[in-house]
Amino acid sequence: MNNILNLASVGYLWGGNMRLTCAFAILASISFRLMAETPCPLKEDPELGLEGYLSAMQKHRFEDAYGFVTANMTDGKSMEDWVKQQQYFYIGGEVVIFAMSIRDAIAVQGVEDCKAQAIVPNVLKSRDKFNNQGTTEFELYKMVKEGDAWKVDSLEVLFEETEIAKWFPEDRIPEFQNQHP
Repeated sequence: MNNILNLASVGYLWGGNMRLTCAFAILASISFRLMAETPCPLKEDPELGLEGYLSAMQKHRFEDAYGFVTANMTDGKSMEDWVKQQQYFYIGGEVVIFAMSIRDAIAVQGVEDCKAQAIVPNVLKSRDKFNNQGTTEFELYKMVKEGDAWKVDSLEVLFEETEIAKWFPEDRIPEFQNQHP
């Protein structure tokens, strides 16, 4: 499939003026992007909940991380059971989180005020004993507000280049070789 936008077929618009047609296409693209991704107001800060969760996971402080997740994210497990599971995966798998790049929260479609839920994109760099070269993950966290605290409700890791480009337009997808710092 060709991902290049071919405007030659619509060049007849605006009297065959290709520059005007290109300008319109670019403006339309930007407008649709802005409509699809409305930034959360600054007074709401779901990024703080994600930062608390990821920092605790990076330090293998799973009891602390549990305070930043919902029952949905833990599959309803008690803190004790969830912590044991994380220890098994993180410590047993020798997971090392090198870096996180938490981005500005985006409104969930239909809920533009971000008072109860939001999407927070993140770029995570890590490695484990099965992937010692390291990897870069492009992640979308769904955050929900429980009381006064923002908590991680779900995580989606993006693999499709088009989705990565949509949510992380300024990032380059790295080659998956020689990723170890």
